[in-house]
Amino acid sequence: MTEATQQSRKEKRRSKKIHLCHCCGREFQFCWNCRCGFSICQECMYENEWGMTCNGITWECPDCSAQNGFGNQ
Repeated sequence: MTEATQQSRKEKRRSKKIHLCHCCGREFQFCWNCRCGFSICQECMYENEWGMTCNGITWECPDCSAQNGFGNQ
């Protein structure tokens, strides 16, 4: 592997992805994502947590009803 390809891989890995929250419409570097493409920011997750989770370990996607983890297990 050449030095140029190693450099481009490092830059690609370090680049920050911008996610669009489906609830508030703002852009964030971190959002909770579902496999169907639904994204929700941390602030909106806190506001809507009462309707999206019953155990605090998983949350249910409002679009496809898939179960997603909070990553706290």
